[in-house]
Amino acid sequence: MRRRTPTNPVDQYIASLAPEKQELAKEVRRIVAASVAHLQETVRWDCACYFFHGPVCYFAPSRGGIHFGFFRGRELSDPKRRLMSRNSLYLHIKVRSLQDIDEKYFGDLVRQAVLLNRA
Repeated sequence: MRRRTPTNPVDQYIASLAPEKQELAKEVRRIVAASVAHLQETVRWDCACYFFHGPVCYFAPSRGGIHFGFFRGRELSDPKRRLMSRNSLYLHIKVRSLQDIDEKYFGDLVRQAVLLNRA
């Protein structure tokens, strides 16, 4: 009897993206996983989402790349002022190329968001 290998829905989500967006999504995913080890990863609301005592962050395709966003982004310290919102809901960073990715900064934002949910 064949065993089915469970597939991570985020793997499938990333595979469904355009190749140039896959590269960006994989890098953001790697940074999120390296920043906080105990986040739950899933696909919700047509986004790759991360949870710890509630929603923490997400990434989703955009017209020119991906958005890396935070559910409580307005409460985060953003000294580089990279968080933005088009419709004033969830703040996000536009990632159009690998040069837009700042590993230390992104990791700091993820850790801040997790701490907000712990409180």
